[in-house]
Amino acid sequence: MKRTVLFATVVAMSLAVVMPMNAQSRKEKKAAAKAQWELEQRLKAEETELRHQMYMDSMKNVQKQQEAAAAKAEAEQAKREAEAEYIRKKQMVSEMPCQCYDDSLWFYATGVKRFKANQINLTPTTLLRSTRQQLLQKLQGKYQQVIDDYFDQMETEDAEYARQHIESAGRQIMQQLVGDTYEVCRKQTQIPDEEGYFTMYMAIKVSKKEMIEKTINTLREEQEMKTRFNEKQFRDSAFKVFQENNEQAYDEFKGQQQ
Repeated sequence: MKRTVLFATVVAMSLAVVMPMNAQSRKEKKAAAKAQWELEQRLKAEETELRHQMYMDSMKNVQKQQEAAAAKAEAEQAKREAEAEYIRKKQMVSEMPCQCYDDSLWFYATGVKRFKANQINLTPTTLLRSTRQQLLQKLQGKYQQVIDDYFDQMETEDAEYARQHIESAGRQIMQQLVGDTYEVCRKQTQIPDEEGYFTMYMAIKVSKKEMIEKTINTLREEQEMKTRFNEKQFRDSAFKVFQENNEQAYDEFKGQQQ
């Protein structure tokens, strides 16, 4: 559209140049010449303005294209960085130091703590405390499953009274075992992250067999529990639950790898 207007402007100027002057007098000729000059100047000014507008529109289009290209490049860069960060975190999780999983013999817990350089002497103690608490919570959950399975298999008189004794004995043993546990693995990063923090990793473990056998021994020593407690069934329930948990955890792990 603008190119058409420009073309029309040029044509009008050409016609204006060759337009005959019909004025008869010198005064009329002079006035006609002045009018023609003013027309030419106006047309030139309009042409200049039109060319300037076309130039400005062209520059705006170029700027828009550049901005769109920059935005696209920025979005692609952000996407690449997000993908790289995802891969980094995935590798960090899969390769995290001291990452241990429950097996047929042991219950494990892995603790992680970020710390500043001036906290390095206190961090192992605080991390051990929090990791012990984590392991204790795990044991309590597993032990509750064992008790539920045991009473599903047994018909016991005064079952609620018996359950309380078994739960109490288990809590005592679990607290003792966890309290005596020290790290089987401890590692830390050697370079601080972008916020100036180091990271310490720690793993501890408790024997499944020791937990059950010590609980059985505690219950065996209570005379009033002898008629209410079946050692074999309790042991069978414990290792049945532990085996089922191991199989479930393995299936979940294999599912994550696919």
